[in-house]
Amino acid sequence: MRDEDKLFVYYKAGSGVRISPRNAAGWRAFAVWMFAFFGATGIFVWVTVAADSAGWEDSKMLLFLTLPFLLLTAVWVFAMLRYMKARSEIVDVDRLLQLKREQDAKKKRSGQI
Repeated sequence: MRDEDKLFVYYKAGSGVRISPRNAAGWRAFAVWMFAFFGATGIFVWVTVAADSAGWEDSKMLLFLTLPFLLLTAVWVFAMLRYMKARSEIVDVDRLLQLKREQDAKKKRSGQI
């Protein structure tokens, strides 16, 4: 994918990472991922409420319903991050700051400040 076509920007700074949509297509892709996740969350809530109204107040049943949802959430986050990273322009903020410091030091040595 060309850099002009990238949907997201992946900022690396130290141990932190930030991914943000770059353009309208990136926002649409993000919205699709989130809409589908909200749908899965809605289904989980609906099933939980239905189980509670059916009298399944056993804590094991709640655990039986919650664990698969949490596993699905973890897989969902991993897949979404992989998708976004693969379609991102990667910006190494530390490298840019180091370059800026070197340029400032060079200007200071030459007396251009």
